[in-house]
Amino acid sequence: MKKKILTLLTGTMLVASVGMAAPLTDLQKGESNIGYNHYNLDAAGQNIDTDGFYLENGIGNKVIVGVERNSYSVPGYDFKTTDIYAHYKLDPNIRLIVGSRDYSDGPSKMFYGVGASTNLAPKVDGYASVTTSSIVTEWQTGLTYKLNNQASLHLGYKSYKEDGAATADGLGFGANFKF
Repeated sequence: MKKKILTLLTGTMLVASVGMAAPLTDLQKGESNIGYNHYNLDAAGQNIDTDGFYLENGIGNKVIVGVERNSYSVPGYDFKTTDIYAHYKLDPNIRLIVGSRDYSDGPSKMFYGVGASTNLAPKVDGYASVTTSSIVTEWQTGLTYKLNNQASLHLGYKSYKEDGAATADGLGFGANFKF
């Protein structure tokens, strides 16, 4: 199973699709997850700080829905995005992603993609996701460390490429709480 996931992740990243900022969290029906992310991205020498908050809910055995609000700060310019999305679990480790991203300075765009996660150690999971829209290519990968059954920390790498702009990529961290 781990070879299957690794092959899927490698192939997906090579074709340069896109992912969301929230790490992949496995939620069962009725469970919810709230979290925070911070990324420090670099786009051709320009520093971009991003802060994001998200809320997800398992509405069925195979479906997770969520909303995520991200703020991007570039010296002299700020903008926000709001994502409303759904994950469909193909199996416990692989999921399809679909959603809509609303840009504070532009139109809303539909996005779609794939995500995967796997257990790497007793309290550590690895994850990666990629999504795409008509104007953005974004992907992320990272590690989640479970503090207990409800709280976890994560460290990740994100790459964001908007048409006509330099690629913004860098490291980030965050925390989430499942209830």
